[in-house]
Amino acid sequence: MSRLVKEVAIDLDEDQADSAAAAETVVDEDGPVPADAETDADVVDEDIDPLDRLPPHAKKNQDGSVTLPLKFPRDLQIRKNGKVRTDRYERLVFHRLNGADQRAIAAAKEDDMSVVAFARSTRISQAIMNALFDKMDGADIAAGGQVLNSFFATGRTTGR
Repeated sequence: MSRLVKEVAIDLDEDQADSAAAAETVVDEDGPVPADAETDADVVDEDIDPLDRLPPHAKKNQDGSVTLPLKFPRDLQIRKNGKVRTDRYERLVFHRLNGADQRAIAAAKEDDMSVVAFARSTRISQAIMNALFDKMDGADIAAGGQVLNSFFATGRTTGR
């Protein structure tokens, strides 16, 4: 595929006859390109806040969930039925929130809203998330918050 170079000229003297022709010039180094051909140029979307984008190390899954590898994995000792086990958390899988999740987050005390949002989205029990969140590094918490924000910034994408 050929690379298109787009040059835009802004003519402050709009009253000149040839200003419309100079407004946009497309140069194709490999010959003519069909009008419907895609370019490999990057598109920058100024409407999306950078904090609403996924962190670079996060991976969007086919089902719409997002896997976030933790930069600083944590171990938790969990007691259940009198037995203690150690679980290592190296990644969190965040799922889109539904109305019930959002009501649970809104009903939480202000200090607990972030932890409840993490628990509901990752589908980790509240008791475990309370302990895990307290041990998580600030960079991992910030990245998790970015994943949650990305769910609110965009709907589920279709196509490619």
